[in-house]
Amino acid sequence: MESLKLKNLKYSYGDYKILNDISYNFFPGELVGILGANGCGKSTLLKVIMGFLEKEEGEIYLDNLEVEKLSRKEFAKKISFIAQKSNQNLNFTVLEILKLGRVPHIKNSFKGLDLEDDKIIDEVIKKLNLQEYLNRDIKSLSGGEFQRILLGRAFIQNSEVILLDEPTSALDINYSLEFLELLKEEIKAKSLIGIIVIHDINLASLFCDKILFIKDGKIPISGEPKDVIKKKWLEKVYNFTPEILNLENNIYILPKRGKK
Repeated sequence: MESLKLKNLKYSYGDYKILNDISYNFFPGELVGILGANGCGKSTLLKVIMGFLEKEEGEIYLDNLEVEKLSRKEFAKKISFIAQKSNQNLNFTVLEILKLGRVPHIKNSFKGLDLEDDKIIDEVIKKLNLQEYLNRDIKSLSGGEFQRILLGRAFIQNSEVILLDEPTSALDINYSLEFLELLKEEIKAKSLIGIIVIHDINLASLFCDKILFIKDGKIPISGEPKDVIKKKWLEKVYNFTPEILNLENNIYILPKRGKK
């Protein structure tokens, strides 16, 4: 796998240009965090990559192939997606949800999953310690447990790219750290491309190899956390002035209260 390339992407909501000439290369083995203020186009960018929204202009390449020319099945083999909110009010067990990750890889629709599929599913179940959940109805899971199951399904899908839209927004700090640790380990172990929309700058600094800021439909700055999490860029992107601490080579943001 080479890279996921975005070239001059544009998308508008009515007259509002939310993505305006977005270009970026995502590389294997890296988790890239997409950050920016509410409504800046972070989630829209993922939806355009996934094809949920039709781009107005631009091109998207994976392994030098235009992704829009891939069949649905081939696309699903290459790119997986974890939404911010997924429908948990379904009559599925955890095991049934996990097995859905292998659907794009089924060779014979009449026979269903084969031994290779079962092996991949079992490996992920063990890796994420999901054994105790397998027969549970997904409606009985907590938000953190359900996100862990969705992460497992993405691993089972065995795609080259994982897109995640604010997957930790409803999780407590313990579940967030656990989720991101598992994600980062998988990306490094299998040289995947990981792209995550995330609001927490501190978590992005801890787990992301690169950070990409979006402002006014463009990318004003991107790079390693140590190079882009700086006052001038946070002021530009978020319109606030933080305190920035550097402890043990990790960057932490301390917001200031406004004047009363």
